[in-house]
Amino acid sequence: MEKKKSHKDYLDKTFLEELNYKIWSTKGSRFNANKRLLKVADLSNLCLSMLSVYLIAVGLLSVYNIYSTETFDENLIAYSITCLSILLLVFGQIENAKDFSTKAKQYHNCGLELSSLYNELRIFKTLNDKPKLNEKREFAEKISSKYERILERHENHQPIDHNMFKASKAEYHELDKLDVFKIKADYYLKTGFIYHALIILPPIIIIGLLIKSVW
Repeated sequence: MEKKKSHKDYLDKTFLEELNYKIWSTKGSRFNANKRLLKVADLSNLCLSMLSVYLIAVGLLSVYNIYSTETFDENLIAYSITCLSILLLVFGQIENAKDFSTKAKQYHNCGLELSSLYNELRIFKTLNDKPKLNEKREFAEKISSKYERILERHENHQPIDHNMFKASKAEYHELDKLDVFKIKADYYLKTGFIYHALIILPPIIIIGLLIKSVW
C-alpha cells in the first residue's frame, strides 16, 4: 500500500525540498493572517455599531419617559448610559489603534510575494528533471535569499495562523479530528469570542438589572 505523504517527508529530504515546504506553509499562513484580520475588522465594526445602538436605546428610555419612575430607578438608567459610554470610548480607541485593514493588506501582499517565489521554485523542479548539483545549489541559495528578504520586509504572522493552515491540511500534517477541533476552538477564542461577548452581554446585563430593580 502506498504511503501517504507527510510534512515530515520534506524535512527528511534535501534543503530545496525543505525550503519548498517552508515557502508553501508560510504563504498559506500569511493568507490566513489576512483572512483573520479582515474577519476581526468586520466583527470590530459590528461590535462598535451594536454598542452605539445599545447606548442610544438606553438613553431614549429617559428622553421619551418610556419607563415609570415608580418602577425603574433613574440612577440605574444613568449608570447604564455612563458604563456604555465608557466602554464604547475605550474599546473604540483600542480597536482603531490596531489598524486591522492595513495589516491585513500587508499580509496579503506578503502572501502574493511568497506565492510568486513558490511558483518559481515549482517551475524549476518541474522543468529540470535532473539538474546539476551546482545548479541546484545556486538556485537554492537564490530562493533562500529571496525568501529571507520577503520575511524581513513584513511583520510575522501569529501562531494561530500557522495552526489554521495545518488544520486545513490535517491529513498531511497528521492531525486527527480532536487536534483540528482544538485549533479551531483556539482560533475562535482569539478572534470572535470577545466581540460576540460584547455584543450579547451588555443588553442581557442591563435588562437583568432593570428587572431586578422592579422586584
